[in-house]
Amino acid sequence: MAWSEKPLDKPFILANLADLLSQGLLGSMSRYSHFQIVEWCSNFVDQYDLTPDAELPVTPANAVSIADDVVVQWELYIATQYTLDDLNRFSMNDIVLPKAYFEDWLNQILALPTQH
Repeated sequence: MAWSEKPLDKPFILANLADLLSQGLLGSMSRYSHFQIVEWCSNFVDQYDLTPDAELPVTPANAVSIADDVVVQWELYIATQYTLDDLNRFSMNDIVLPKAYFEDWLNQILALPTQH
């Protein structure tokens, strides 16, 4: 699938994190590349780390930790699965993480306490 290379423009809320992880579970059938999902997660973490006192939508701290884990696992996956030559031959948008990663992250989200 040919994905857009544009960053995703979605508000940084738990529902969007869950939606993007659900899309990631679809692998190459997703509407978004895994790289776009990772970039969004990185921006999500940055938004909460850089402005902890700002009036942002209420999000469980665990959701930010899950988004951070997405970024960390992406970096580890690339470092252990690809050589520099490999990375020079294709776009980051071509990399697809294992389905099990997304299953685990979605299960973590399902285990989060509901907010009232």
